Amino acid sequence: MRKVACFLLLALILLSGCVQVPIQRTEAKDVKIELKVDTTNIQAGGKVGVSIIVENYADFEIRNITARIYGLPDWKGELEKIKNYSGILYPETGFEFNWQLTAPSDVKYKKYYQVFADVKYNAYNKKRVMITGISYDYYKRTGSGSGITSSSSLGGPIEIDFVPYQSQLIAYEDKLPFKFAVVISNKGRGKPCADYFSLNCSKEKLNKVLFNFTKETSGIEITCEKKGEVNLIKAGSYAHFDCIGNLTNVKEVSTQIIEFLVNYTYMETLTSPSIGVEPVLL
Repeated sequence: MRKVACFLLLALILLSGCVQVPIQRTEAKDVKIELKVDTTNIQAGGKVGVSIIVENYADFEIRNITARIYGLPDWKGELEKIKNYSGILYPETGFEFNWQLTAPSDVKYKKYYQVFADVKYNAYNKKRVMITGISYDYYKRTGSGSGITSSSSLGGPIEIDFVPYQSQLIAYEDKLPFKFAVVISNKGRGKPCADYFSLNCSKEKLNKVLFNFTKETSGIEITCEKKGEVNLIKAGSYAHFDCIGNLTNVKEVSTQIIEFLVNYTYMETLTSPSIGVEPVLL
């Protein structure tokens, strides 16, 4: 009885056209997307299974995943129809969309087709930056180090990095000025969009992300050249800008924390191997 129940549950999942499964992290901290077909050679009127597999190896959850397939004239099936997974894909979980397509039945000679797919999802990245300054007297007494460090990356296609301009932060008076560069880079195969709350990206939002920062401690003043929408120049590759500020009231050691956040919709286009369709020989 238990075996029958398990079989029925599996059948219901497969018929729904989408499956969420746990995965084991063997990849870098990334979101991996694959387009697969179950055969590359069929007869006219035959069926082909198409799947899009989304695997989340990053250290953040992704949301609102959509997928559509297209590019097969005269085929039958759910072509062009957008499939949607409205849940949350947590780290180390995967999700699969499935289609069953039927090739044209009136093929007169062997023809080759390719499946194209668009996949979109909402994601983010964030880093905590620790800015440690010390007074000159404390430095002379202890020789302690200071500077700017950050938490490790959460991964994903959009990265945040920091480049300090000062190797040491030593205060000769109560206020200690600092400066560092922020680099936001697209390391994935697709394009980001700053329209985080919609999956229909407008041309004006393409190759942009939403950037913001918050102070977690009170002993700091900071401004950045960019806030809100940030354009990733060179066809969506990277953005580079400066942040400047002061540590206030540095007596001996002052460690202040800022969290930087980037929100974005990410879009990838995929292409399948060629599928050969042969005429039926009578």
